[in-house]
Amino acid sequence: MRRARLAALLVLSMALAGCLGPTTASWGKDSGAVHVDFNQESTTITTSLGSESQTFTGIEPIGCATEEGELGTNTTTPVSFPGYLASSAIYSSHSDADVSGLDFAVTASVAIEQMSSSSAESVVEGEGSRIDLKSWLTPLQPKTGMGTVNLEKINSDAESKWYVLGLIPTSKNIQEGMLAVGEWHQSVTIYGYLVQLDSSNSNSLGTFNSQEANSDCSIKISSSNNERLYVLVTSIELSDSTVSSSGGDSDEWVHGDVPVFTRGGYILFFIIVGIGGGIGAFILSKMFVLQGAKASMKNLIGKSGMDAVKQVKKDVKSAKASGLSSPSDRQKESRKQAEKTYNESKSKSSEPALAGFDLDSVLSSGPSTSSTNEFGGGKSSVVKTEESKEMERDFTKPTSEFTPPSNRITVPPRQSSMNITSSQPTSQPTEHFTSAAPKSKATSGPPKRKTVRKRKTAVKQEQPEVTPEPQPQERQTYDEPDEDFSDFSF
Repeated sequence: MRRARLAALLVLSMALAGCLGPTTASWGKDSGAVHVDFNQESTTITTSLGSESQTFTGIEPIGCATEEGELGTNTTTPVSFPGYLASSAIYSSHSDADVSGLDFAVTASVAIEQMSSSSAESVVEGEGSRIDLKSWLTPLQPKTGMGTVNLEKINSDAESKWYVLGLIPTSKNIQEGMLAVGEWHQSVTIYGYLVQLDSSNSNSLGTFNSQEANSDCSIKISSSNNERLYVLVTSIELSDSTVSSSGGDSDEWVHGDVPVFTRGGYILFFIIVGIGGGIGAFILSKMFVLQGAKASMKNLIGKSGMDAVKQVKKDVKSAKASGLSSPSDRQKESRKQAEKTYNESKSKSSEPALAGFDLDSVLSSGPSTSSTNEFGGGKSSVVKTEESKEMERDFTKPTSEFTPPSNRITVPPRQSSMNITSSQPTSQPTEHFTSAAPKSKATSGPPKRKTVRKRKTAVKQEQPEVTPEPQPQERQTYDEPDEDFSDFSF
């Protein structure tokens, strides 16, 4: 997993190569910017790279005045600094504790080993001078360590000669092109003008005092084997591109440009080779894995087994094409249907059933012809059976064995809100003849009968067997259906 992440990181870094780099100061008079009004007679520099904005006026650019290499003011020919770029530093700001004066106007510093451009281009990578750079806070005084060259110890005994330059841009395009010197170990030539201040500061470090130029207007290096100078840069020439003041050269350097391919070519190359190659490698690796799996399966189950597997695949495809479904598909469909039914039943709101009698069923039920007469239909818990009907007939039949007492108390019938009518004729009360005159019968209601509890078997033993008479069909009506069926007196 870690190797895969590292490989992906490397691929992304290749995609961003040439697009990322160090940041430099902006062009202008705002904070963190520098602006130069370049003029052959007098130049003004405004810089805000320090804690506060500073302006340097009265600067005289020094260029190549004659063909013999004499230097002077009011010239149109810049001086040059050719050589091998060994190290550099790019600044976006400066610290007040480390720099002073024109150091605040410097946006880049370079260390160039003096040699011709052809010699610099012929240096093999890794064989050129290498500088162990520790810090470069002061533009003209870098702190170096134990490399092939230590710039702090360069003197008259050194075998090589060096330019240590503080670069000051003269245009916006030059300032944006300062990032070109961020790439070390290449051939470079800096073109520009030396800086000359008023007579009181004529001997300060980095300004023009006694320097000389060669016939090609390149600055000579003194016996100390190093020259540390401020340069008003007008152009930068690299081995394969150029940074000009106007930005209109045919081989103009552009930030993020890639040699040979250019920026557009490099992006297109990365898309085709990088992304396309990655997709192709994935497809090939997948094919190799599948081929290995097929070979292993063939060794395990043989050719006949492989043919059977192929036939099963064909059958499955044909079954799906004909509309058949596999058991797993049917199970999924049944699960979906069950979930749908459950959700529908859950969404419906149902009221709890009413305990006891169902009054609507009682009112809507008609006379039953079955062996039992049920009150309230199928949901009622009160049932009138044949045994109860027969016991009722036994109670209503007149009997000679029962002699009512001579002195009877007339009891009014129990009032009930439920009137039950029957088609069967009511039996007349039995009269008992005595010597005394009979008393007048009360007509207020039927006499109270004594409740006799009998079992069905005892009644059958006491009663003689008689031919059963056809009983008329009973019909019961209920006038007030809203009353509670709690009193079942016959």
